[in-house]
Amino acid sequence: MLIVVAFFIAYWLRGILPDVADAFGISGAFSGRMIAPLKDYVILLGVSLSSYLVSLESQRAYGSMRLRSPGWLFRIALISSFIAFVAMGTAAFILKIDASRTFIVLHCSVAGIGLQLERFCIVQFLRYWRRRGRNFRNLVVCGRGIQASRLIRDIARRPELGIRLVGIACFDEPFSRAEVEGEAFRLRMVDRGFVTSSCKLLIGIDRLTIFLSEAAVDEVLFTDVVSVMRDVEEMVTRCSEQGVRTSLVADLFNMGMFRSELSYFGSVPLVHYQTPPGDGFDLAVKRLFDIVTSAVLLMILAPLFAIIAIAVRTDSPGPILFKQRRVGLNGRIFSLYKFRSMQLDAEAQLSALRKENEMQGPAFKLRNDPRVTPVGRFIRRHSLDELPQLWNVLRGDMSLVGPRPPMPDEVQLYDRKERRRLSMRPGLTCTWQVSGRNDIADFESWVQLDLEYIDNWSLGLDFSLLVRTVPAVVFGSGAR
Repeated sequence: MLIVVAFFIAYWLRGILPDVADAFGISGAFSGRMIAPLKDYVILLGVSLSSYLVSLESQRAYGSMRLRSPGWLFRIALISSFIAFVAMGTAAFILKIDASRTFIVLHCSVAGIGLQLERFCIVQFLRYWRRRGRNFRNLVVCGRGIQASRLIRDIARRPELGIRLVGIACFDEPFSRAEVEGEAFRLRMVDRGFVTSSCKLLIGIDRLTIFLSEAAVDEVLFTDVVSVMRDVEEMVTRCSEQGVRTSLVADLFNMGMFRSELSYFGSVPLVHYQTPPGDGFDLAVKRLFDIVTSAVLLMILAPLFAIIAIAVRTDSPGPILFKQRRVGLNGRIFSLYKFRSMQLDAEAQLSALRKENEMQGPAFKLRNDPRVTPVGRFIRRHSLDELPQLWNVLRGDMSLVGPRPPMPDEVQLYDRKERRRLSMRPGLTCTWQVSGRNDIADFESWVQLDLEYIDNWSLGLDFSLLVRTVPAVVFGSGAR
């Protein structure tokens, strides 16, 4: 009904747009003042209805919206409207329908906005209803570990979801120490206001099975399942026999650094675990931004490159560019380029300077490094020596923002957790560069900054770090 109404609204709007354009003095905005008769557009209405139906169904838009976010509502409306726009335009071209392109845009826009508003209003109404104890689902949480605690807490804090916890279960045998611990867990949840005193403690598969037959239970959710997987398998079977829905927490290993998601390989469900940021679409946007920005900057800064090259060659003998092996994404080795800021034999002198290292850990840092040339000291202070790495960014070895790339011998000294720095493409700048890098002498603190960046990565964070990098470069906060 909504799509049909949007169809007629769009037809009416297209009919009055020429007059509106004339009123604002916009002449020639429309190729034709008169729109074709409504009957000529009926076939496009059929295309629109079928397109929206298929696209919304494929996005599971007709399922429960109890746990859906406003962002999800916007996304399904946007994707469905785009698919409908393409389908209507293609149908008009193939069937030689004299349809106004403005009408198609108006129809998809009105329908998309209507779909989003419709679902948003329904979700808000249902959440208002559920806060008052109506339209709820009875849930049993099976587990008493960290995942169960977190889940019960989140349920208690979101009454608008309409989820009522009626039982806490675990698979240990009754009349054991585990039962005492389970009761302590339940009471702790009651004391904190996460559950009511009527929430039952269910120890063992048999007691949970009996509870399902005696009480109204809509769903059983299993947490902390790794050590009791056989019992979970048996309980899932018993739940299905009684028609009770079951769910499994996908974060099986309860590791905060992991993100899990579900996909299907044919008919086989797969749970994927990966550290942030994963392989999302926003990483593709980040890479596209890197390509465009680095290419533009390489062209704009070409005169500055020439000036620095002349200064480096005049200051000391040796090549203009310094090439060094560095470790990139997931351990890939690449050649990093910099304007040479040190004496020609700087690498040979490194072993003798190791004892003066000011950085605790595998990285090397020396504030007054004797190997640095006079010109090198200036370009390092303002990070001008890093500019050739724009070529590394364009090639894909690096990104504009990301953890600084380490050397292979440093990586060999990393412990297991420190290697997670390599899980994201290295960058020209990162949190370390804009957080007083000369004042950070502890490698662990440096690594922690990088890991926090990786765990909280977003396009917005990258943009803010780029903005903060500008004053750090202009005022020269030091360089590695």
